[in-house]
Amino acid sequence: MNWFLYEVTEDFLDEDGEVTRAGESGVGECSMQPGIMEAPYGTMYVVSGKDVKMFFKDHGIKHINAHNIKRAILNYYFKKEEKPKDDEFVFD
Repeated sequence: MNWFLYEVTEDFLDEDGEVTRAGESGVGECSMQPGIMEAPYGTMYVVSGKDVKMFFKDHGIKHINAHNIKRAILNYYFKKEEKPKDDEFVFD
């Protein structure tokens, strides 16, 4: 199974009537092939489960959570880790 990071690039109204703002993101598992794809309202980055597992091992990460998956995917494509925003509270 592969992992994806979806980054929203333009505001949109979801099926529940909630506004999703540009800059928001989400992660999850998928069966799509690794790569970068344009998607409705944003960009999807897909990385193999093997590469995410290797990132966790190399960085001593033991907890699978959205923040750590996002870090692994950003590192894979951009070779840098996301730094938490000042107003972002992260549970690790």
